Amino acid sequence: MLCKVIFILCFYIIVCITYGKENMEESLVQAKLKDAFNQEKSEQIYADKENDNVKISAEVTTNITDTISTNITKVNCSLEKVYGPVEIVNATRLMELLILEPGPSNRSRSGKDSKQLPGTCILVLFYARSCVFSSQAAPHFNAIPRSFPYMKAVAIDAIKHQSFNAQYGIVGVPTLMLVHNGKPVAKFNDTVYTLESFAKFASHLTNLQSNGSLYVTSADFTGPVSSIPSNETDYCLVLSWIFNIACMLYFISRSRWWQQFVEVIQNTWRESNAQHEHAD
Repeated sequence: MLCKVIFILCFYIIVCITYGKENMEESLVQAKLKDAFNQEKSEQIYADKENDNVKISAEVTTNITDTISTNITKVNCSLEKVYGPVEIVNATRLMELLILEPGPSNRSRSGKDSKQLPGTCILVLFYARSCVFSSQAAPHFNAIPRSFPYMKAVAIDAIKHQSFNAQYGIVGVPTLMLVHNGKPVAKFNDTVYTLESFAKFASHLTNLQSNGSLYVTSADFTGPVSSIPSNETDYCLVLSWIFNIACMLYFISRSRWWQQFVEVIQNTWRESNAQHEHAD
């Protein structure tokens, strides 16, 4: 009887050990399969992210390319009319040019579509007769009509006619601005005001090219825009100097240094008066 019990216990132990070992091996296999699946899934996710990054990079590159292409879209200048020399205009005449000569009446369009419409291209020079830099740029601007006969060139004194300064953001002279269909397109940002730089500016933004006449003659120095700065009194500059001096004197009078200086003068004056009375 005892032998049967021992035999049954031994058999039960062997079965438990065997079954536990099989379960352990199965668990290990399942764990390895799970790890392999997780690793494959991670690799797939990483690959998907890489593909997404590539797609995003491609989309960003495409968007940047489109933006650059949009930014350098050239305006379509009309070739129906040949313009003469530079015209010196006032505020009323410039307003007439921007309103009455815009080309097609599709003023409601904007962006790329409006640039593709053929219309009048106007180069506007904001200058001042007393400005030395405006006088240096004047002969080069006077030569533009020979190089670009299909582009109208006008000049306006920004000091006398200040109604356009705030509207177009004119903060200094000389300032050259391109207008197409009555709408400002771009401003000349170069620091060198020469005929070559003007021609490069116009050719880069419009469909027009220079006819090869990039030279400045002696007649360009005489007009229409004068190359000799005038000695006119700039009343705005005078008023600004008076205002600055008045503000400086006010702040000096409120300073401690000025009060100490006044006290020293007063004490010296009292001492001199006291010595004079004592001498008498």
